[in-house]
Amino acid sequence: MGIFSKRRFPDEFADLAAQIPSSERLLAWTYGPATPAIQEQTLVVATDRALYPFGYAERVPWETVMRAVWDDPIQEVVTNDGVGGVNVLRVTLDDAGSIPQVVFERVMATIVVQRHVEFSGKLGATFLARRVPASDEIRWEVVFDQGLDPADVELRERADEELAALRSSLGI
Repeated sequence: MGIFSKRRFPDEFADLAAQIPSSERLLAWTYGPATPAIQEQTLVVATDRALYPFGYAERVPWETVMRAVWDDPIQEVVTNDGVGGVNVLRVTLDDAGSIPQVVFERVMATIVVQRHVEFSGKLGATFLARRVPASDEIRWEVVFDQGLDPADVELRERADEELAALRSSLGI
């Protein structure tokens, strides 16, 4: 468990480890308990580009993570669902090692700009400019607060206007 420089996992995790592209630099790993998807102890891996919570979810690219919270033994990761909402992933770690610290650092490294704009009372949307790891690309995303419908046409238009104004003011 912990930080390592080469792909050295216990033999029982060789198949899982083989799913991580060799172009990604491994930063930390630890064990997770058995899950419904994997009946045996599983593996949680952090690379320079993504989190691999085997048995819980598919690859989680850092630029999709809105926030991450560590509350021993649970690593919670909230991601943008791609349509203005969020997905919440809770991963139980037997021995967290450096995973919580690496998750925090990787997520923070992707954020260029984060602003919340209120549309209706205190409800609104968070606008994020995110740096894609190993790339010069900056991606913008808009995530609406719970209670607002991301499919609402007027709300989307307002968000598009706010995003255009923010991008223009920042030159991004």
